Amino acid sequence: MDILELIKPKDLLDFSQSFSVTRNYLGDRIFPDNKTPNLNAEFYRLSDQRMLPTMALVHAFDSEAHIGTRPTAEKVKLEKMFIKEKINQSERVQLWQDNGISAVNDIINYIFDDVARLSESVKTRTEVMKCDLLQQGSIKVKENNISFTVDYGVPSVNKIAFDWSADTADVMGDIQTMIDTAKDLGQSIDTVITTSKVLIRMRKNKGLQTAILGTNGQGTFLSLAQLNAFLQENYGFTLTTYDERYQYEKKDKTLVAKRYIDENKFIGIATLPNKTAGVGLWGVTPEEKAVAPWTEKSAKQFITSVMWNEPDPVATWTKAAGLFIPVMPNPKGLFIGTIKLTA
Repeated sequence: MDILELIKPKDLLDFSQSFSVTRNYLGDRIFPDNKTPNLNAEFYRLSDQRMLPTMALVHAFDSEAHIGTRPTAEKVKLEKMFIKEKINQSERVQLWQDNGISAVNDIINYIFDDVARLSESVKTRTEVMKCDLLQQGSIKVKENNISFTVDYGVPSVNKIAFDWSADTADVMGDIQTMIDTAKDLGQSIDTVITTSKVLIRMRKNKGLQTAILGTNGQGTFLSLAQLNAFLQENYGFTLTTYDERYQYEKKDKTLVAKRYIDENKFIGIATLPNKTAGVGLWGVTPEEKAVAPWTEKSAKQFITSVMWNEPDPVATWTKAAGLFIPVMPNPKGLFIGTIKLTA
């Protein structure tokens, strides 16, 4: 069966331009996806701290305008995150045929299921990057024979360790420490991301129970509504928990589940005016350039799928690829709390 006769390049192009990367992911809400034909230039433009509101100066009439300064964004070394995955489509088709799939339309549907799965794998890798940035202040890549780190310049004072292993821990004092650290840097935390395990420690905390319910309420397990109302009134934020998992393939080909956000994180963000922390920036892959020139539809073509034949050994391959990096204009506005949960 000639797979390339069944599925034409235009079919794959249409699929790529229609494959939405919109998900109900935490990272997508904090770093919404955007596409640019010039990834480097757009990265440096968006990561310029002048994207934040900066006060202009009052001038006398007929005076020369003050020349503004432009802080450099080059402190973040841009590494193009080229994400791709491929499978031997010939082997897959043979497997389906051996198991009773013979109708051409069924084979085509199965192939496009594979294309969608490969594209989803690329999308998943971008969510991992976004969450790594939130919980580390950097993205460390050590896989597939490459190793590098993209450091976004989050100040070391923004990375704080707290011990909440005991029910008597001073959780309110620790939160105030994070708030004060932010204020000292001219930041105002309005978004906090944590996990269910940290949330449970907070709901069992005697200090929070007393502050919310009074002395007689100590020992009463707090509801999420009670806790969030207290945090909003006193600190200006509510909690967002994120306990989702993804899986990755180890060198021995076994699949392992892993959390997007480590279970011991308490992450505060001083968001931008649009209530995000930046952008998930996509670029144009070599595959996309080879398939078609940039058009209006290209702005929605985040992941490109291609298919090709190899003569020796004979095989048809399917590949999905994307070019991606998160952009954070205000790294001083990220505060990473690491919580000790057990004694």
